[in-house]
Amino acid sequence: MTPESSQKQNSLTEIKKLIQNQICPDEIHQVKSHVDILKKNLEFYWACKLLNLARDKQHTLREQQEKAPVKEWWQNEAAQDEVWIIQQLALCTYKNEGLPPRKRLNQATIFLEEIGLRSPENVNAETLGLGGAVYKRKWQKFGQLEDLYESLSFYRAAFERNRQQDMGYGGANAAFILDLLANRANSIARRNGTSSSEAQHLQRQAKDLRQQMAEQIPAWLTETSDTTGENQFWPKVTLAEVHYGLQEYEKAGDWLTKADAIHADNWKKQTLFAQFLHIGRLQGLATPKESDHFSDWHPAWQTLALIVGEEYARRAILSGWSKVGLALSGGGFRASFFHLGVMARLAEIDALRGVEALSTVSGGSILGAHYYLEVQNCLQTKQDNEITREDYIEIVRRVQEKFLEGVQTNIKMQTFAGLRDNLNVFFGKNYSRSHRLGEFYESELYQKVADSHANGTPRTMPELLVKPKGESGSNSFKPKFSNWLRQAKVPVMVINSTSLNSGHNWQFTARTMGEPPSSISGEIDNNERYRQIHYEDAPTKDLQNYRLGHAVAASACVPGLFEPLTIAGLYDERTLRLVDGGVHDNQGIAGLLDEGCTRILCSDACGQMGDVTNPSDAPPSVLMRASSILQDRVREAQHQDLRCRLDSRALDGLFFVHTRKELEAAPLDWINCQDPQSPTDTRESLTSYGIDRELQEKIAGIRTDLDAFTEVEAYALMASGYQITKREFELLQAQHRKDGNPGTWGGYDIDANGTDWPFRPLEPLLAMKPGANAQRNDLSLQLHVARKIFFKTWDVSLTYKILTSLALLLVLTGLLGLIWSVRNDVVSTITWGGLLIAIILFGATLFMPMLQWLKPSGQAKSWLIKFAIAGLGCILANIHLYLVDRWFLARGKLDRLLKLKP
Repeated sequence: MTPESSQKQNSLTEIKKLIQNQICPDEIHQVKSHVDILKKNLEFYWACKLLNLARDKQHTLREQQEKAPVKEWWQNEAAQDEVWIIQQLALCTYKNEGLPPRKRLNQATIFLEEIGLRSPENVNAETLGLGGAVYKRKWQKFGQLEDLYESLSFYRAAFERNRQQDMGYGGANAAFILDLLANRANSIARRNGTSSSEAQHLQRQAKDLRQQMAEQIPAWLTETSDTTGENQFWPKVTLAEVHYGLQEYEKAGDWLTKADAIHADNWKKQTLFAQFLHIGRLQGLATPKESDHFSDWHPAWQTLALIVGEEYARRAILSGWSKVGLALSGGGFRASFFHLGVMARLAEIDALRGVEALSTVSGGSILGAHYYLEVQNCLQTKQDNEITREDYIEIVRRVQEKFLEGVQTNIKMQTFAGLRDNLNVFFGKNYSRSHRLGEFYESELYQKVADSHANGTPRTMPELLVKPKGESGSNSFKPKFSNWLRQAKVPVMVINSTSLNSGHNWQFTARTMGEPPSSISGEIDNNERYRQIHYEDAPTKDLQNYRLGHAVAASACVPGLFEPLTIAGLYDERTLRLVDGGVHDNQGIAGLLDEGCTRILCSDACGQMGDVTNPSDAPPSVLMRASSILQDRVREAQHQDLRCRLDSRALDGLFFVHTRKELEAAPLDWINCQDPQSPTDTRESLTSYGIDRELQEKIAGIRTDLDAFTEVEAYALMASGYQITKREFELLQAQHRKDGNPGTWGGYDIDANGTDWPFRPLEPLLAMKPGANAQRNDLSLQLHVARKIFFKTWDVSLTYKILTSLALLLVLTGLLGLIWSVRNDVVSTITWGGLLIAIILFGATLFMPMLQWLKPSGQAKSWLIKFAIAGLGCILANIHLYLVDRWFLARGKLDRLLKLKP
């Protein structure tokens, strides 16, 4: 830490101590100074506390001094200090991410309404501009078009009612929103083959606003006595934006030079660059290609070099205008392998290099952590300008190979295979099989990453913080503020779980763990929120160094199959119990929206609810079916929410693929229907992405388990994900062109050549019709059996079936022989009545625990039973691992399938 930063930290600490002691400076200039320090350090929570203290003091002072009340108190000159305080309180409240989004934005609006936000007589441009900013943030957060229109009205009012005070801030934002709405109207018109008078009207309004600002602001600048500092910087860059919007790029560059934008603070340059880049996109300008020379760039893009320099402008422009997030859904190892196919195509079209947030659930978390570690190693061993798309292709290739190897060790069964582990689960406090699963994720998967981490030592969550090679201050690198100047983004990983305590989403990141405020509405949900905590603030060393494997296990604790993962000693008098993240959000979308992503790439391989011809009426079956219906409804509602956000332009793009693509069923006719639907068997047997529908149905039905997967099962899932992704991008590109947009969707290389992935030899078989040849038949059999959890080896291996039958016959013969040999011994003196009584008593001890009070040795027997179960589980698990799995994996080799005679 430098002396300067140390001094700033001391100053910040002193201010917080004053606030904690309810001490507020008497002079307003001191309050402003303290608030400025807190805002620069993003301490909006503390700024709000200080401003509330100052507000109370100013309110008392106003009541004492006010003699001639005006129609509205905020119009009184004597109350302007209090007005400033409330403006800042609104600003810091809506930026305080420690509060639920809707709550903080609504509260900010209430503050502004106190000082006349909605009054027609209000001419305070700062208040009106803040109202525009709050509603713009609402639109970005919730995707409601009405909020965007309300933001527009406040921004326009700020400029039109008090142009000289506004200095173009409200006017420039209003013009930008008009451009955004015009672009939306144009897209709809082009899609429908019509022209849009609405878009033309909106574009004229934006142009008129900008022309007025271009004429008036320079005159106001010359009238200002302060010709340096903040009072000049923002009006000058606003003028640059005005001319940029008018496509007068040379004039825009002149004003950027006058503002000395290239030497501004990083956050100012980031704000400017993002706004200019978005305006250029709305103007229909195609971004330059990676191979293009700077002198051949469009003047609009050359202008951006005046903000950050040519090299950084190249990286920032090529990385795109959107913040890209990748969501990997739950669904066991089935989901993991499907995601690997999706990611293979994403790597080919160079989409993975631009991912800034990775949100994962359950099976997606198991894979996502493995992929993230490979990316982390790449970013820490290569500089940004050295990293290419080929690096990501190789990362995905390594993960495909190592992940499959790890899965084939049968991680789930290994948790039963060690006697000591079984005893720890039975007798350990706050230690379960879920913890053990997490440790196997580490040993069988994450330790295979060839980075600098010492093998054998657990990986911790804080170790996931990326320290990019070549970045100054890489030890404190913050992706949110530095990623925009990188082409190879440093992703933030969000591992999602669900808290049984509160019912909220629980997230693990490299910096924090806890429940994000965004998961709580504040109006309906009144449950406790377990605040996010930075690891260094945790009360114990174990929690400060929380294990990556345990975080992943918490995300993959399927209720009823695995015990909840417990966290004790973090919150007073509470033991946290975490289960599968899919209980709350099985797609991981919420995590991306929390990170502010505006382009969503979602791979959804969850176990979608299927049809049941005759549902059972047994209570357990009804309960399970009802749970599936609820989860399916949540999934549909979430997807609809994303579509609405896309329509309102709160999202720049949405890519969403799932395993049941093009497998929709036709409506079912009733008996004796007079207008029957066309039979579904008239459809083409081949989907548009090149996989036979029957096989895709079987792929979509593969088990969502954490046991061993064969090569054929894994590669079929990868091939399916790859083919569906390739087709989906083709459809997105076709729509992109239909909407009249330049370049390619997302700026990706949509037509990129395919790579020689290990699953590619399976593609021709997946396209064949049923019964085409022996290979197709065998593939169909293996995928049919893949849906099962038990007896898979029995169904696919004749050798195993014969040997198992012989073994069972030998055991049965031996038992019968034993009984026959002792028929005349002492055992034979046991009467049938005595045997019946023994059976009844045994059943009573199982089903009537109260009878255990009659047995003084009950506790001892309980321990013996646990030891017996632990030992028996160990024996059976090892038999399965070393015999059954070997037959099963050998039967599912891809080479074996391909060597079958066609």
